[in-house]
Amino acid sequence: MKKSILRATLALVLVTVLVVPALAVDTPLEQIESRLQKLEEQTGIKIGGALRVNYGLQDWSESSREKKGDFAFDLFRLNVDGEKDDLLISAEYRFYPQYDFHTIHHGWIGYDFTDQLQGQLGVHQVPFGIQPYASHNFWFSGAYYIGLEDDYDMGVKLLYNADPVQVAAAFYKNAELGNPGDLERYSTDLVHDGTQTNEETNQANLRVAYTLQHAENWSTEIGLSGEFGQVYNSTTDDSGDHWASAVHLVGNYGQLNVQLEYAAYEYSPENPVGIDDSIIRVGGFGFAWDAPAEASVGIFNVAYTFPVSWGPVDSIQVYSDNTIIEPDENSQGTAWQNVVGTLLSAGPLYTYIDVISGENMIFMNGNPTTPDDERNTRININFGYYF
Repeated sequence: MKKSILRATLALVLVTVLVVPALAVDTPLEQIESRLQKLEEQTGIKIGGALRVNYGLQDWSESSREKKGDFAFDLFRLNVDGEKDDLLISAEYRFYPQYDFHTIHHGWIGYDFTDQLQGQLGVHQVPFGIQPYASHNFWFSGAYYIGLEDDYDMGVKLLYNADPVQVAAAFYKNAELGNPGDLERYSTDLVHDGTQTNEETNQANLRVAYTLQHAENWSTEIGLSGEFGQVYNSTTDDSGDHWASAVHLVGNYGQLNVQLEYAAYEYSPENPVGIDDSIIRVGGFGFAWDAPAEASVGIFNVAYTFPVSWGPVDSIQVYSDNTIIEPDENSQGTAWQNVVGTLLSAGPLYTYIDVISGENMIFMNGNPTTPDDERNTRININFGYYF
């Protein structure tokens, strides 16, 4: 019922914004776009979004191999961004037909206290490690699947930017969804599923970065990140804690980009007797999975961008993204992931072509908590139109 209402609301919004003005004056697409631009000028609010389709082939799946992969409607999203009466707003809602769910990506209200200091209240990106992504590919790094890349939570954040220094401090009351039993979420969080009943609460984050400007289009960012919070267990009605730290480097040297990050984390929940404390239960995208409660993470990524003029294609980026997850528990196994691919940019159309390989990697038919040390490979091609 909830999904039906939201889908109907989305359809009504699209008809109201795009179709009704067109029918009223019988105008072509260019005039509809002009109306949206005028709406932005009048209200200070910009409406955007994206539509993506995805092809995937998994070598560990007999059905995938036999069918030569699957082609699916991956995503439709709506974005609202703007400023009104000195208040900032940014929100994004996503629909994933392939996984049959929809969810908030982010949504916050902001205010610029000065030219260098901004405050945000709501669901926003957790300031940790390389921002906004510790990866170049569509699949992200292995850190995403343990909650340390592109994570969004509910709280308040202050951003201070006075080049060459950037500082972000935040407090999060809980994950982006108030219900830890709801697996239909974008970010990877602690969730209630099966015997695990832990959830994130009262988390503080601090990220500091400094940029060294060597020359025009040549710079190196170095940074430190720290995170500490509580882990509430609804079964024992008691709280443990968790922490994470990271050091990172992002180098932009002409058309070459390098990303390096080392992170460590530990969860110490107050589980009931009989629950394995060396494993945490996390989830997202409608699924739940086990992850090491304590591990270190290494990321090494390199990318090179070629400006081209091949018809509509204006740039090609090639990359190799690498992740290693080393659990502290001896019975668990090392996980690694390599993504070799290319991003083709043609105006509003972005196409990712990735070959993803890994061992014991989550969402790659493996898991470091139950290692089998078998290499798996996935071919993934994503076509996205962003407006």
